[in-house]
Order: sequence, then C-alpha cells, then structure tokens
Amino acid sequence: MTNPYSVPPDYSFQSTDIQSIDFPNDFIRRLHDGALDTVLLNTLREFGQLHPLLVQEQAENQYHILAGYPYFTACKMLDIKKIVCQILPRSLAPVTRFSLQIVHDLSSPQSSPILQAHLLRQAQLIVSEEDLLSLLSLMGYNPQRYKLKELIELLHLDTTAVLALHRGSLSQKTGKHLSFLPLEDQRLLVNLISAYRLGGSKQQKLVEMVTELVLRDGKPAREILSRWLPNDEKTSSENMPQRLYGMMQYLHEQCYPEKTAAEKKFKTLVQELQPPEKITIEHSLSFENEELEVRLKFADAATLRRKWEGMKAFVQ
Repeated sequence: MTNPYSVPPDYSFQSTDIQSIDFPNDFIRRLHDGALDTVLLNTLREFGQLHPLLVQEQAENQYHILAGYPYFTACKMLDIKKIVCQILPRSLAPVTRFSLQIVHDLSSPQSSPILQAHLLRQAQLIVSEEDLLSLLSLMGYNPQRYKLKELIELLHLDTTAVLALHRGSLSQKTGKHLSFLPLEDQRLLVNLISAYRLGGSKQQKLVEMVTELVLRDGKPAREILSRWLPNDEKTSSENMPQRLYGMMQYLHEQCYPEKTAAEKKFKTLVQELQPPEKITIEHSLSFENEELEVRLKFADAATLRRKWEGMKAFVQ
C-alpha cells in the first residue's frame, strides 16, 4: 500500500554545490542579484539553512532556482558552499512545476506581484487556460481572466515601478493606476513616492490626482509637479512633511477647483458668523449642494427640554 504522506519519488532532496545553481533568466536575476536583506543574512548566520531551495535540473549538475530567490542571494553573499535543495527533474510537467513555485514562494496576494505576474506570463505560453486559472487560484486570487490580465500588465510598467512593486514600496493598486501614464511619468512618480516615503493610501491619492491632471490637461507630470520635486537645495528631512502637505493640497485644488472654491466660501462664512462654542456648522462632505447643517450642544436633557419650545418656534 502506498504511503499517502510520502514524497513523490522524482522530487529528491540533496546537498548541492551552490556554484551549480543559477537564476532562471535575466529578469529574475535583475530583481534579486545583489539585493541586501540584512534580516535574512543575520538569520542564516545564526541558524544556518532552515528550508530547502526549490531548483530544477537543466543539465548534469546544473540547476535553475525556482523559488526562495532572496534566500539564494543571501547564501551567496555569505559564501556558503553547499546548500540543501529540492531538485525537480527536467521531465516534470510544467503545470506541476509552476504549482510548486507558487506553493514555495507565491501562495498569497501579499507575495511579490511581479514574481506572480512573471510566472503567469511564462505559464501562459505553455499551459491550458484552465490550468492557468487554477494557478491564479493557488496564488489566492479569484480565478478570473481580468485578474490574470491585470497582473501580467504590471510587467509593462517602467522598470523603477516594477522594482518598487517587487520590493513592496509601491502598492499593487497604485501600480495598476500608474499604467495609465507614460513611462517617464511613471518613473517620476515612483521616485517622488520614494523621496517623500509615501505609504499606500497617500501614494495612491498622489498617483490618482496626477493621472487626472495629466489626462485632463495634456501636460507631463514633471511640468505639473515642477515646484514640488525634491532636490538638495530646496528639500531636507525637516521640511519634507510641509512640502508634502503643500503638494497634496495644490494637486487637490487643481483636480477639484469647484469643490475647493466651495470649501473656501464655506470657511469664510463660518469665520464671519463666529458661532459660539456650543454651535457647529457643517457642509456636506462633497459640497455637492448648498445645504448647511447646524448642530447645538446641550449640557443635559433637562437643558434641551427647557429650550425645545423656543427652538421649535424659531425653526417654524
């Protein structure tokens, strides 16, 4: 009787000369070769190798690494000579190989979307659509064609955007929005996001507003953002928050001039009325109409009851 928990006979584990292992292509090499992960380096120094690397045989004693690229890079940096690998044979079915890569490295949407996209683009050339969608599902996505297209299109972004997506400094949602812009504008915005250290929601808002202005006014992003581009003379770590606030406010005003004018008009009105502390005046959030809301604050229910009839008469 076959042991249901046994490893398939053609998946061997063995200690392998690290010099016999290489990246599968130049794209993967550029993403990882020389990348410094100090946490991983320290872990390897303290505990040694904890997991086998997934590789596939290419020729006798020659292998391509299929997952764990940062781990492989760190091992090379530490000049480790031998490394334990799970070796896949050349004869392995492509869909099984892709599935193993996903299980080892790319099994959730939190993984590098660039590595996921690269794997799917490779798989698209040699597996059926049914298998392709099953790989998408294995990554943690809904197995739908639009998601497949959305992921693969990330590979068409500017090189700086691709690298930022891979490293996690650019969100996938922001990367998707960048695709509407020319490559030069993409590069500028990624550099700006890096300079101002913008997180997910802020970087997304920045890209959305700049995209709106580029498409609406037909101007390049550099012209729109010229006064906000960081340089050694104008920018320092001390004034970055102020410059960021000014840039986002400027873009908001340019994107939504009518709303901005309504906001300023409302603020002027409140300043003129000078409502006492217990009265607040509010406008609708989107300023889509002229309605105002006045709120009164009372110390307790008894005070409200005493004032209620007079308030009703006033409103009527």
